[in-house]
Amino acid sequence: MDLDSILPIMLSGTREGEASQVTAFISECGLHTEDITPAKLRHFIIARKGSRIVGTVGIEAAGSYALLRSLAVAEPFRRKRLGTRLAESMEKYARDHEVKHLYLLTRTAEAFFSSVGFNTSERAAAPASIQDTEEFRTLCPDTAVCMYKKL
Repeated sequence: MDLDSILPIMLSGTREGEASQVTAFISECGLHTEDITPAKLRHFIIARKGSRIVGTVGIEAAGSYALLRSLAVAEPFRRKRLGTRLAESMEKYARDHEVKHLYLLTRTAEAFFSSVGFNTSERAAAPASIQDTEEFRTLCPDTAVCMYKKL
């Protein structure tokens, strides 16, 4: 019997030595990883089923603002509330780190983020500290939808 198949999905921080696994997972889900560093991975939550990574989400904090990034769920685990669970866990983490507002950019998941309480916003309305992130400046195209949520 495959033990991974009967284990529950557990959430935790990034483990030592798994940075390349996490970035590979994010990349496989179609998201960019060019600017993800070990320092940024300290602010990620990883969903695991046994030894397998099945979801990720992170924040890039900038004072009381943060950029939510890399919310990704493996295909077999989508539409099973794992994305919602990751978003809610990251919101708690952000609040615990004195973040008051979350921003994000999305090309494909506007409906999902709306369902968990994010609102669309003009990209130019984001605070300068969010606009100064590499994701905002160069990695995510201008066609991406900007969204925010007050915590």
